[in-house]
Amino acid sequence: MSRNPFDDHDDDDLFAEDPFGDSHTAAARQNDNSTRVLVDDDQDAVPLHSVRRSEDAGGFLSGVGLGGARAGSYTPVGPDADGHSAYAKRSIFSDNNSGATKSGGGFVHDDREAELRRREEALAAREQELRTREANVQMMASGTRPALNFPPLYPIMYHAIDAEVPTGDRSTVRAIFYLWLALEAMLGFNCIACLVVMLSGAADVSNAGASFGSSFVYLFTISAGSFFLWYRPVYNAYMKDSSMFFYFFFVFNGFHILFDAYMAVGVPGAGSAGMVIMLQCLSSNKTAAGALCGISFSLWVLHLLGSLFMYRKVRMHYTARGHTFSEAKQQAYQGFAQSSAGQTAVTTAAGAYMRSNTGNFV
Repeated sequence: MSRNPFDDHDDDDLFAEDPFGDSHTAAARQNDNSTRVLVDDDQDAVPLHSVRRSEDAGGFLSGVGLGGARAGSYTPVGPDADGHSAYAKRSIFSDNNSGATKSGGGFVHDDREAELRRREEALAAREQELRTREANVQMMASGTRPALNFPPLYPIMYHAIDAEVPTGDRSTVRAIFYLWLALEAMLGFNCIACLVVMLSGAADVSNAGASFGSSFVYLFTISAGSFFLWYRPVYNAYMKDSSMFFYFFFVFNGFHILFDAYMAVGVPGAGSAGMVIMLQCLSSNKTAAGALCGISFSLWVLHLLGSLFMYRKVRMHYTARGHTFSEAKQQAYQGFAQSSAGQTAVTTAAGAYMRSNTGNFV
């Protein structure tokens, strides 16, 4: 058979003389242990004579579409079948490809679908949070604030962690809020323990009446002070990402940690049913009063440890956000200047300066 002058095939090409592969020449050269190989996308090689036509897909080449999509399957046969079994299991021609499922016209990985679903859910939650915060900002800008809801019996402020605090910080703020609620319960229990100690008449307990009176005062002063001096500042700090409020929390929560230690010690006459009062009650054989003091001592120690843990966590967040003390001072100056008290002070000072220097401007 004459050679086509426009044919650029090599001399050893299987289909050089018969490009359609339907003559006896192609079949003979195929049976002559030709070393031509088929290479897939994974750079694996399979001898062409080892590929058997797929009966269900209409042949090996019928699984290759014009767009490059591949379908069907092949089975290694012949003397080299065992050597290519691993290739057959992981080839992209196999419908049982590990970690993939058919979707439409191609393969979609399950892990990618899960990642996309996770991102969509996170994006939806973020959009909902932004819509809520935007609604709150619009209400405040228009002069309409959300309804006061805290404290429940006599609301004087708006308090909503899920609505005002970013999603990633809500667990931290909620944990600090639970610490504050635990403090209120402990102050009440401490007052009851001091009352029992006073009524027990323990001979070794000194100033039992003064301890009860101080513990009763703590119910109101420490409750209000702790809320406005360290809980509300950390709430505003996470809500507004403000260095100034973070510093308020660090200072006053540090004093509160010292107060926890002070209450755990139980100095006589200081309003605490702590360790010292417990030992005095036990030495006077006042078991019930001593047991209550022991419980109070344990609660103060636990609250101290919890406060230290949350203090450290807030400090780590503060450092990670890149806040500085100079930034806190700048925010404090701006806040004072924008407040009504600051504006009044500036106006008064300016007026006094003008009156004292009136003669200099004439």
